[in-house]
Amino acid sequence: MADGGLPVPRILERSAYPDREEWLQSSRFTVDLLTRVAGRDDLSEIELLDVGCGTKVVKRLLDDSLPIGHYTGIDVSSEVIDWLRANVSRPEFEFHHFNAHNDLYNPEGAPLASFDLLPVGPARFDLISLFSVFTHLAPDDFTAMLRLLRRHIKPDGKLLFSLYLDDPEHPSLLAEAVRNGLNSDDPEVRARMTEAVEKGRRHAEAAGHDPRFSDEIPGQPLMVARYRRDYALELFEDTGWDIESIHPPERYIQHYVVCRPEDES
Repeated sequence: MADGGLPVPRILERSAYPDREEWLQSSRFTVDLLTRVAGRDDLSEIELLDVGCGTKVVKRLLDDSLPIGHYTGIDVSSEVIDWLRANVSRPEFEFHHFNAHNDLYNPEGAPLASFDLLPVGPARFDLISLFSVFTHLAPDDFTAMLRLLRRHIKPDGKLLFSLYLDDPEHPSLLAEAVRNGLNSDDPEVRARMTEAVEKGRRHAEAAGHDPRFSDEIPGQPLMVARYRRDYALELFEDTGWDIESIHPPERYIQHYVVCRPEDES
């Protein structure tokens, strides 16, 4: 069904949602969350860096004519960036391809740790967001990304990102699905889920990762990169960030973290 506005092709939604309306609802949630984290009524005075930008934040900002100080989107998908450059010409928007390695989205890219800066030069931003990026990062890239982002934040800026946490008190929708599968009354469902969990554990062990990290879906590397909460916190050490808050999953997001840069004085 056509929704009007920026005509994002379905293939560029990069969405796990079953229909386009759910994806559009998630875009509304995302922009609202950005505004709340920025502590403003809108984004009119915010310079936003959206890493792993995809298309939904841009679509929501344009479709609803929402104010934005400046939006910079970067993505490892050249297809996404090429499409955005061809279809968005407003001066307050710019887009850059980031040719960094990711097992899922860009397996031929350069190692993340090899970059001194993101493809925006030395620019610094009021707010940096990463939605569904850390959810696909192995531990080495988790810390490399945090260090890289630190070089692009203003002293009073904020970082917002989502991730999969193994958090029994606040399980994600995915974790609940796994738990339900392991506890299913159907022995075939239980067996399939048990086998999948065990394969994920063996896959992470074979890769030499800390056992507090799991790459959940063998055959689809880093489709679901899950961290135990204590391990995720440990990975923040010496990256230049102070954690302001960690939030439980909501309908349109996994766990998410809000950070501030450590005082450089």
